[in-house]
Amino acid sequence: MFGINDYVFYGATGVCRVTDLRMVKLGGMEGQECYVLEPISAPTSSIYIPTSNDEILAHIRPIMSKDQIYGLIDHMPEEETVWISDERERSKAYYAKVNSCDSRALIQLIKTLYLEKNQHSKSKRLGTIDSKIMGTAERLLYEEFAFVLGLDPKDVLPFIQARIPRQAV
Repeated sequence: MFGINDYVFYGATGVCRVTDLRMVKLGGMEGQECYVLEPISAPTSSIYIPTSNDEILAHIRPIMSKDQIYGLIDHMPEEETVWISDERERSKAYYAKVNSCDSRALIQLIKTLYLEKNQHSKSKRLGTIDSKIMGTAERLLYEEFAFVLGLDPKDVLPFIQARIPRQAV
């Protein structure tokens, strides 16, 4: 259970602050206890998460610690890629990864799409859906890394690149 003022990572929304825990009328049902989340990227927005809905709660987790982030960065060169040839299957699988709350899955996704993009850089670009998925995955990962490490989101990629030896990439 999360407390008020805890920071959490929620699905494709990213880093949020728990601003309240209150009873809310949702979908015609009265008195559901809900976390009220405020996305750090949209502080005037509120998201209500029922505490009794395990399916939705599976997409919320505590934010990572600095040590967890450093560990993820240090193991990025070892992450396997997950390219799926069929565009529909790829889109479905990749959107599931974006919504999973799994930072390692986001890293695999970004690495896969980055390698695919570079492989075709002279002949073609990534498709619209792949580009959108990559942008969302980068935004989510970089937002959490920036928040925890006290960086500007635009400084996250250079930070990662400086931490990983060039030959390992």
